[in-house]
Amino acid sequence: MPEQYSILICDDHAILLEGLKVCLQRTPGVGNVLLCTTMQNAMQLLDSGCHVDLCIVDLDLPDGSGIALIEHVKRVLPEVRTMVYTSHEEIWNINAIMRSEADGVVFKSCGVEELQMAVTNIARGDNYFCKRFQQLVRHIEMHIPDSCGHLTTTEQNVLQQLARGLRANEIARILNVSVNTINTHKAHLLSKFNATNTTELIIKAFVKGMVEFKLGQ
Repeated sequence: MPEQYSILICDDHAILLEGLKVCLQRTPGVGNVLLCTTMQNAMQLLDSGCHVDLCIVDLDLPDGSGIALIEHVKRVLPEVRTMVYTSHEEIWNINAIMRSEADGVVFKSCGVEELQMAVTNIARGDNYFCKRFQQLVRHIEMHIPDSCGHLTTTEQNVLQQLARGLRANEIARILNVSVNTINTHKAHLLSKFNATNTTELIIKAFVKGMVEFKLGQ
């Protein structure tokens, strides 16, 4: 994590944006805070080469979805961390977040201290999911297939490393195997958990009590 990390916030509520900016500028480690009110403006800023370490997005934007913005960030700038900051708690939105590659979730009903904690942890490479999000995710536990409980020792090791935020090449070095081998194990894990990406895999593994990571208290 850089000594000072820059943040981009995308939300269509101007007053909220200004309040978030003041709040985050008081957070240790936070440097520049950039504000956007539309997905298009955020994409243009990111594509212009402006340095951003963390992108915070609402789900409901005037010209698109925050999920689409996260997908754009992960496709174009995979090193940029992402966090959903929203008031939408509907089950379809929870499912959409799980299927995105967001590195964390905080609801707008959470306090300032939790928001600051989430930003600090996500910016330094950890995951952070607030307590309310955890509760909502548990409601969909019944949809997680039983097959995910039958993992090989290597699959369990790979799962733990993925939960730490490590990439395939880093895990390959730790386990002393090829990147292709790690990708194969990851594919098996995605299939067993019926997950579409690593974020959904980790969340489902957490719900089953198979991994631990930084969570809201």
